[in-house]
Amino acid sequence: MLLKVPSVDWTDQIIYVVEDDESLSDIDDEPDFSEYMWMENEEEFDKNELQRLEEEEIMQECFEAMIEDELEEQINEWEKAKTEEQNTALSALPKSQCNVEKSILNPMADEFIPRSHIMDFPAS
Repeated sequence: MLLKVPSVDWTDQIIYVVEDDESLSDIDDEPDFSEYMWMENEEEFDKNELQRLEEEEIMQECFEAMIEDELEEQINEWEKAKTEEQNTALSALPKSQCNVEKSILNPMADEFIPRSHIMDFPAS
């Protein structure tokens, strides 16, 4: 095949001989429009895409809810373990043997305030 290519000054043209190969035969074939076939049924395509996006959104919400539930469960387990640890620590403390019936303390008495904290203000 002969191809004429213009030279830089456009006055004379150079003739190149190009052998037929696969790259040129691809140019002669019909273009591939399979990538644009979705346009043929655009409404159905749009419906399918909207459905896919809704499903992805629902999946994302479910995933976030699952993570939130797991976090809440871990917090509950942590609080339960902390409570058990505190109960164990409290039960390990020695129990005082106090007999309230024989006590001479008055439960209705005023709060004790030491004299060092009582300030006498001079009368003006």
